Amino acid sequence: MPVRLIALYQAPADPEAFDRHYHEVHTPIVLRYPGLRELIVGNVEPMGPRSVPYYLSTQMVFDTREDLDVAMASEAGIESGRDLRNFATAGVTLYVADDASTTVVRPGKAGGA
Repeated sequence: MPVRLIALYQAPADPEAFDRHYHEVHTPIVLRYPGLRELIVGNVEPMGPRSVPYYLSTQMVFDTREDLDVAMASEAGIESGRDLRNFATAGVTLYVADDASTTVVRPGKAGGA
């Protein structure tokens, strides 16, 4: 089952400089990850009047946890980790989501609303 490495970037002091570095420097490094199946990037916005601590969300999709581990140990994985200090100075939260443990309930189906 697919596995995702999810990165949530804190709001930067200089969003323009963050975006420039992320898209021009960091993304090309990430795209060199061996086994990377999909890269999903999006700005984070609140659903309501409350603010959110995050600015950008990134999901890196791999076929297996082993593929993710290989990517993180690769030259590109090490380089991307080092590069974080060059632009993610407000902080970044990383976590792994195993799609095998995700349950989706669709409206109109058994158990759905």
